[in-house]
Amino acid sequence: MTPQHHIIKETSESLSRLLQDEFKRNGYKRVHIVEQAPKPDAIEGKLPAVSCYLYQMSIDPEGHDASPNSEVVEVAQDDGSIKEFFRRRRLWVRLDYLLSAWAQTPEDEQLLLGLIIRTVMENAEIPREKLKGQSFEDDFRLYWLMSARLDEGTLSRFWGSLNQPVRPAIQAWTAIPILPEKLEEFKRVQSRQLEYKSITDPRISEQGPSGNPFLAAKRLDLGGGGGGGKK
Repeated sequence: MTPQHHIIKETSESLSRLLQDEFKRNGYKRVHIVEQAPKPDAIEGKLPAVSCYLYQMSIDPEGHDASPNSEVVEVAQDDGSIKEFFRRRRLWVRLDYLLSAWAQTPEDEQLLLGLIIRTVMENAEIPREKLKGQSFEDDFRLYWLMSARLDEGTLSRFWGSLNQPVRPAIQAWTAIPILPEKLEEFKRVQSRQLEYKSITDPRISEQGPSGNPFLAAKRLDLGGGGGGGKK
């Protein structure tokens, strides 16, 4: 089985395949998907092409703060039984992609950009069966959203670092969980018993429910499926 930390790579592959399928469905069968930085040597000879470039990763603040410190996971055993484990909470990582189109003419590039926007818009929620690889949980759904436009200074620095003129590009992002591998087995409480002592006479010790246990001694069973208490 694929290790779970492959999820970043498999997320990029899933998004690239989604774009490729949508292009083919709309009659663009020769569009190349490039996952590298959109440098000339990565694009040359592959026109028309769409660059799906993962340019930034960060800890997602909402996912980081919204989770408890630990989570409970169930693991199937070889004998068919289920064991429960504590695991440190999953860490949500935000992935930011820059999508740009490359073709022989600006008109063709704009057609591809329009199709990219529609693809992201119509696939904001990608179900598990459309995701590539084994690093995703069975009920996982990938949310892919467009971001506000990048400011001119950021765009200028980005394209300048690639020795390219400023080009139109779409910014889209998603968030994926990194799951800790370390598990700590624990057992749930099966039964619990309360004991009361008299503050006026330490020799008196009773077991019972809340209230005044010294008026009617009772044994309190708070679990274990054994039914009610004993008198």
